[in-house]
Amino acid sequence: MIKSSTSSYENQDRRSLIKNISSKMKNLAVHGAGLSKWEADVLVEVIEEVYFTEPGLREICEGQVKRNCIACSEGPGKELKDCELVTVILTLFEKNDSLDLSSQTNEGRSIEMRQRRLMRIASEAKDQGGLLSQEDLSELLMCDVRTIRRDVQALKKKRIVIPTRGTIKDIGPGVTHREIAVRLWIEGKEPVAIKSHINHHIKSVENYLEKFKRVVYLRRKGFNDFEIALTIGISKKAVSVYSDLYNQHKNKMLFKMRLEEIELIGSEYYNSQDEKKRTLPPNTFIKKERRMR
Repeated sequence: MIKSSTSSYENQDRRSLIKNISSKMKNLAVHGAGLSKWEADVLVEVIEEVYFTEPGLREICEGQVKRNCIACSEGPGKELKDCELVTVILTLFEKNDSLDLSSQTNEGRSIEMRQRRLMRIASEAKDQGGLLSQEDLSELLMCDVRTIRRDVQALKKKRIVIPTRGTIKDIGPGVTHREIAVRLWIEGKEPVAIKSHINHHIKSVENYLEKFKRVVYLRRKGFNDFEIALTIGISKKAVSVYSDLYNQHKNKMLFKMRLEEIELIGSEYYNSQDEKKRTLPPNTFIKKERRMR
């Protein structure tokens, strides 16, 4: 069953309540704990992500749906009626889906957009502890199961394995489009070539790479997962994904050739964030970061 976002009075009241609570937390962080406004904003974002990780508690945004699917923990061969289900939030429509399409025909562009959405929602489900079946994907993307199978095979030829219940045995390190983008960059490809390879828009590719560089930079400086999440403003789960990629590739010669760029991008970002804090009174978070330099 698909549940769409709604603008009902109940949801409006809920959004208003969450907004008020978040505002109170920010004020307490600034005036009670002595954090800067920037740090308080990031801290509350992390807290909200932690508390609203459970899809049943999270508010869905425009273009998103809730879906029940098989839990990742369920092994193959088990009857569907006996499997544990998890609720996941999937982004069916994203404003950049139609950007940077390579095909010149309407049919080709439709295929590219469908494959982008296919990669995204299958990965989102896996990140939230679930696996979509090809039947789930065909229903969500409003196409025939045979079409989904063709898309899955086409992406597999590009070394992108879609994490579905049927392909779970094939899933290993470096198979999602995010991980493929990072691996191709490490191997020497630039964002334009990467976006053509994975049929993704350039802004998403650049976003994956920038976050990877920042995570690696801070990891090499000795930051832990929470400190990285707080500094960059991403979830601990995202930090874990990028850290795993770093651990997979850090000893490879090609990665070492990218270190100079990682150090440059990472230091520029880190220093720009630190510059925001220099105009504010010192506090424990700033002192802790500076001790780790």
